[in-house]
Amino acid sequence: MASFVDSPGSPEAAAVGRVRNARGTGAKLRTEILDAMLRLIADEERMSPIPLSLREVAKEANITAPAIYRHFPDKETLGRAAIHSLFEKLLEQMDRAAQDAAELRPAARFAAVAHGYCRFAQENPVGFRLIFNVPPADLADGGPNATDVAQRWHMAVTWLAEEGMRMTQTPWEGAMSLWSAVHGRLMLDMSVRDMWPQGNVHQFIDELTRSVTNVT
Repeated sequence: MASFVDSPGSPEAAAVGRVRNARGTGAKLRTEILDAMLRLIADEERMSPIPLSLREVAKEANITAPAIYRHFPDKETLGRAAIHSLFEKLLEQMDRAAQDAAELRPAARFAAVAHGYCRFAQENPVGFRLIFNVPPADLADGGPNATDVAQRWHMAVTWLAEEGMRMTQTPWEGAMSLWSAVHGRLMLDMSVRDMWPQGNVHQFIDELTRSVTNVT
């Protein structure tokens, strides 16, 4: 997980210009803190020079540092909440793609989910790399995680079987194989795009879908 450290020194004065949330709107403040954390995670420049501190998150949210502790008792808890939120957004994008393709043939539904997975990564490159670099033991508190992503890939592979994909593996093994293929090609596309003349990851998904189902 990304490194989060508290800065030394006494608590900051009240953030300038901050309008206090009305009594009973603590959930709104929690969301604002989490949104601030996600904005910082998405900003590679601000994440890379120094470990991210709760004081920096408070500054981004325009609140005092002590206000964070009413919702997140420590930096690890806030970090886990941010990772879970990113996983949730990834799952939402995959589910939305599946729903939009619900009336299409099974292979097209598989491709739609894979495209949704890759679009999230391309729109959130820093957060995407981060969530798959977190040990599962760090996310054992029940929030969305990689297991939920695996279930979406498993669902998509069962659609391929409906299309006539010859299954030489169990559905779970097939899901891992195809997820690995798309994820690996995606990471290449994000890191060595200029050296890869065979097209982008979305073209790869379409060709992969055709190759495993013999759909022309």
